[in-house]
Amino acid sequence: MKKGLLALMLAAVMTLGLTVGGSEAAAEGGEGNTVVIAMGSGFSTLDPGYVYEKYPPLIVNACYENLFKFYSNDGAPEPCLADSYEFSEDGLTLTVKLKEGVTFASGNPMTSADVLFSINRCKNLQGNPSFICDTIESMEAPDEQTVVFHLTQADSAILSKLTYCSLAVLDSAVVKENGGTDAEDASTADTAQAYLDTTSAGSGMYVMTSYVPDEQVVLEKNPNYWGEAPNIDKFIVQIQPDSNTQMMTLSTGDIDVAMNMTDDTMSELEGAENIEIVNGPTKTVGFVMMNMDETYGGPVSDPLVQQAIRKAIDYAGIQVICGQGTITPYDIIQVGFMGSKGERPTDYTNLDEAKELLAEAGYADGFDVDMTVCDLDMEGILLTDLAQKIKDDLSQVGINVNIVSQPWAAGYGDAYRDGTLGFTVMYWGTDYNDPNVQIEFLPGKSVGLRAGWTEEMDPELSALYDDTMAATDNDARIAVLEDIQDRMYENGPFIMVAQAPAHIAYNTRLDGVAISDPYALDLTLLSVK
Repeated sequence: MKKGLLALMLAAVMTLGLTVGGSEAAAEGGEGNTVVIAMGSGFSTLDPGYVYEKYPPLIVNACYENLFKFYSNDGAPEPCLADSYEFSEDGLTLTVKLKEGVTFASGNPMTSADVLFSINRCKNLQGNPSFICDTIESMEAPDEQTVVFHLTQADSAILSKLTYCSLAVLDSAVVKENGGTDAEDASTADTAQAYLDTTSAGSGMYVMTSYVPDEQVVLEKNPNYWGEAPNIDKFIVQIQPDSNTQMMTLSTGDIDVAMNMTDDTMSELEGAENIEIVNGPTKTVGFVMMNMDETYGGPVSDPLVQQAIRKAIDYAGIQVICGQGTITPYDIIQVGFMGSKGERPTDYTNLDEAKELLAEAGYADGFDVDMTVCDLDMEGILLTDLAQKIKDDLSQVGINVNIVSQPWAAGYGDAYRDGTLGFTVMYWGTDYNDPNVQIEFLPGKSVGLRAGWTEEMDPELSALYDDTMAATDNDARIAVLEDIQDRMYENGPFIMVAQAPAHIAYNTRLDGVAISDPYALDLTLLSVK
């Protein structure tokens, strides 16, 4: 897209009187203390107990609060509704003292009973996010300001898990009045989702006053907010996934924040008056997977071949394909996570060493191999584009890749989960904002097994899983995570090739706009200058 096209598009906007979704946003966006945000689509509910997609946390985080929260994208979880917390010596018990004086939007006081109800409801709904509660064996409330968690095992990620929007604290009285239950049969007995899709029942800065699926969500300031009131009175969130439309409406002042910019649309906005652009990596990571089982992987199951492929990949070129803000993580712990060792040097590529490793493995003349790729994209980056780049890179050392396209829904997804793919490019998005989600790549764990990587193949590395889980002291956990990364830097069936970027553009009348992995954009940190 050339900059002249922006002028033509803006002229069309002015001529046709284009508004944002035909809504009140056109009249109110850009003036006063109403802020209009355009974001992508692809979610079906705003009931915290069920939310599990990328964008609902933006809404839930504004209307609800959790015991703990990430106040920055690269920090540790901090108390929110919690006042203090303490682990038992064996790490199996977590005791949380609640803040006093917290009220819900209804005016009801928040107590430990609301915490128990909310977390048990998520667990018993048995929806997509319920697995986050797996290490919570039981809970008790000795008094109204105390919650005690009994864990099935030491879980160093439990505080991070308690930040997840599905474990937000709900006003139990209001939810029960509208069909909610935390009973074991909640998956069939709970009928509160319809209510929670139209309004909110939390203690957050805002309340949801309108939700039109695939069109718009409206949030208004919570008059009963217990903390410091924000200076933004209303958010109008437009469901508007097209980046060109977002670019146009931001340029005309119809919206204040565009969440889905691309390299092309960002270039159109460079130098535009009153517009700033934020580029940076998300924690979504693209990777090459080589099956350790020779039945499926053939030549790529050989550890020497895996090392050669690492050396042959052009990481700098992949960053160009994925766009501005892309980085290459050192290994499985993304930049921004506790314990990350930063980036793999882009000059790590060494074709001569790759050829030597192939010769040592008995493939001096190279080999032919199929790479199965699905129809998904990683933060807008087609996996087929990544596969083509890797095909071109490996051709430089004699590996001839034949790309086999297979839709996710037509077999690829099942084969990926079942561990029967031999050679592929895939991506991984974090389920909850904690480095422990990454240790599923270890041998014998859920993602490791997708590459045929069993515990017996590297028992020492596999044992670091339990060490990580048990390390509730941050310094101890960082030491284990660094050890894991060093062991996998040049070995194993996974190569992390790109940490995908996000691009946000916004009107400079706002403060606090930043990329957020937990919330996409943290509305509670925004203000009007």
